[in-house]
Amino acid sequence: MPHVRTRRLEALVLALLAEPMDLEALHARLKPLFPTLRRERLFGLLVRLKREGKVAFSGGRFFSVGSDGPRG
Repeated sequence: MPHVRTRRLEALVLALLAEPMDLEALHARLKPLFPTLRRERLFGLLVRLKREGKVAFSGGRFFSVGSDGPRG
């Protein structure tokens, strides 16, 4: 994936993760915009964003660090 496309995907992921979401739900939301996106690549992006402190994981769901986090 070219750099610009990766940055666009990253921005969309962070925007969508304002609401906690599991990997499957996030992939389903992104698939229409990125038809060739595989869950493995999305998971890799989420791991990188977690390492950078932009995304957190709790209760089986990912969420952006600036959001309210997981809700019961």
